Amino acid sequence: MYCDFCGKEINFVPDFEPEVENQINATLSGVADELNREDRLKEERRKKIMAFLDALSQRRHIIIMTAAVVVILLGIIILIPQFVGNSAHSYLRNAERAKSAGKLDEAIEILAEGNSSFPRNSDIIFRLSDYYLEAGNSKEAVEVLKQITDTAHFTDETVTTAYESIISIYKQSDELDDISLILNDSNNEVATAIKEKYVPTNPVMSPASGEFDDYVVVTLGHSNTEGNCKIYYTVNGDDPDSTSIVYENEIVVDTPGEYNIKAICINEYGISSGVIQNSYRVVEGLPDAPVIMEPSGDYNQNTMIVAVAEAGCTIFYTTDGSDPDINSKQYVSPISMPVGTTHYKFVAINADGEMSEIVERDYHLVFTRLVSTEQAVSNLVSTLVRLDYLLDANGKVRGLDGHNEYIYSNEIEVAGAGEYYVIVENHVSYDGVTTPTGLLYAVNTHDGSVNRLGYDSSGKYTLIKISNR
Repeated sequence: MYCDFCGKEINFVPDFEPEVENQINATLSGVADELNREDRLKEERRKKIMAFLDALSQRRHIIIMTAAVVVILLGIIILIPQFVGNSAHSYLRNAERAKSAGKLDEAIEILAEGNSSFPRNSDIIFRLSDYYLEAGNSKEAVEVLKQITDTAHFTDETVTTAYESIISIYKQSDELDDISLILNDSNNEVATAIKEKYVPTNPVMSPASGEFDDYVVVTLGHSNTEGNCKIYYTVNGDDPDSTSIVYENEIVVDTPGEYNIKAICINEYGISSGVIQNSYRVVEGLPDAPVIMEPSGDYNQNTMIVAVAEAGCTIFYTTDGSDPDINSKQYVSPISMPVGTTHYKFVAINADGEMSEIVERDYHLVFTRLVSTEQAVSNLVSTLVRLDYLLDANGKVRGLDGHNEYIYSNEIEVAGAGEYYVIVENHVSYDGVTTPTGLLYAVNTHDGSVNRLGYDSSGKYTLIKISNR
């Protein structure tokens, strides 16, 4: 064949070029490799798809079997009531229908039967309690709810609801004391928590039970958080209530006898706490110890010791260190404190011979001597001259020869009067003969006062006031 334009022969097979042939071969080889790789990938995808289909087929069998089991179980559940009786729900539904038809007693019977069949179904219990309450039977309404509060088969929430329902019933029926009883009789945590809300804590009474001399003062109190709680009490052993004595001030029991004091708190809801009680025995106590007016200590002037006892008691005392009793020296009047150191013990004894506690005192008496012996003699002579017993300071005596002289002898203590110098009177005649006159004088060592000195029937010193002759 030839070309129509140039007249040259057309060659269908090109001339051989090795380089071009090599490129063609390489290209064809790459295409073949790519085709082979795609075939391998397709085969791998095919295998995966087949494995997935096999797994899916197995799962389908499992699902079908599971569904069959569920269908069988549902059928059993549906068919069980036909063989074993009504369900809890059917009892509730049938009771509601009877109540709606005005047949409350029938509704109660249905729920009572349901309660017997399903004792742990709280819905039936609460519904039955409501129906009993609506029928006016609050006692049965409470008893039904106690199936929840008195067992451990229910949740705390359900038990709490049951307690709250019982408390509501007691409030409506004005049986407030029963609230305290039902909560106090239970030790579960739910009851304890509710009790803190409704029941006041017990009051506190002091002192504790015991025996007391003469009297006992009883106090009652309660927690500060219970400001609306009033305390009521009795002293004769009866249980207190809202008609008993209201506690306002401390209770003073001062009559001998035995007393059983009981007390309760009643809060703003009218709910009572538990009753507390103490027993007190008041006996006529021992005599009070005597009161000694002068305290122990040092004294420097004449002092009288005064002792006082309660009516009906006598005071006895000792100074030798022994304990006084009814055979000791009896206190009759104030005692002159003796010079020096003295240890006194006093006791009061009543008509029954019962003794008080012993009271002890230590006294140390040392008189302050402001007057010397010479001054004492001079005071005596001056006093006798002033009283016209002597004519002059030399001791001249009217109508007698010679003169009197006054000689210091010693110091003495005169009970109740203090310390004195004893001065002896002698008469000296003209011839120098000295004769005692038998008169003694006492001059106070503290103030220099002058008295005649004598003796009483018991031999004790006494002071005799000097008068004009």
